[in-house]
Amino acid sequence: MGALRLEGKVAIITGAAGGIGAAAARSFARDGALLLLTDADERGARELADEIGAGALALPHDVTSESAWATVASAAVERHGRIDVLLNNAGVFLAAALTETSLEDFRRVLDVNVTGVFLGMRTVAPTMSAQRAGSIINVSSVAGLTGPPFLTAYAASKWAVRGIGKVAAKELAQFGVRVNSLHPGQIDTDMNARQREETPELIDKLIRAIPLRRIGTPEEVADALVYLACDESVYVTGSELVIDGGVTS
Repeated sequence: MGALRLEGKVAIITGAAGGIGAAAARSFARDGALLLLTDADERGARELADEIGAGALALPHDVTSESAWATVASAAVERHGRIDVLLNNAGVFLAAALTETSLEDFRRVLDVNVTGVFLGMRTVAPTMSAQRAGSIINVSSVAGLTGPPFLTAYAASKWAVRGIGKVAAKELAQFGVRVNSLHPGQIDTDMNARQREETPELIDKLIRAIPLRRIGTPEEVADALVYLACDESVYVTGSELVIDGGVTS
């Protein structure tokens, strides 16, 4: 077995209770990371932390709350003395026609998907900058690269995640802190499963449009996240890594 790619690195993963977040947590742990797992689903996060062991800590987390972010960052620093990786993975999804998207729903999606990422980056930036090292990974979507119909709120949020990450990458580069965005396509998560139940014809159409002719797995996304978190990507910042089976190629 080769060297552990994340050995000793302290990583915060939001939205860790399931899907891409949980797969990332397992992959990070296998590569030696010290994990702080957060989710609005506190029970799910704690169950995952118990499964992983190795000192993984789980905390309840409302990513739209400044005070909650301060608590999470303080817990990481108090426990390990540093923060090396922030995976901004928490998010919500909404599929609705433009004329059927309420202002309340639009604001809710942006609050979780954009404000949560903004607060996360702003909270960990001072610690990472003082260390002169750190990797922030913001999970966007192929919807943050294109304009899919029925995804007004979701696409707006994921374009914003892509944009604010690029700004942060420029600002934080002088301190050795890297910021990159990940853009998954159709991935086999609970969110995707719920959407398949609601609109099976739409999902079937989307899968037929994927050059690789299948949806991806959370583990395949997690492999890419390990790369962005570890020192192999030390010269990569402000970049967009697309994992979508070739849809946007």
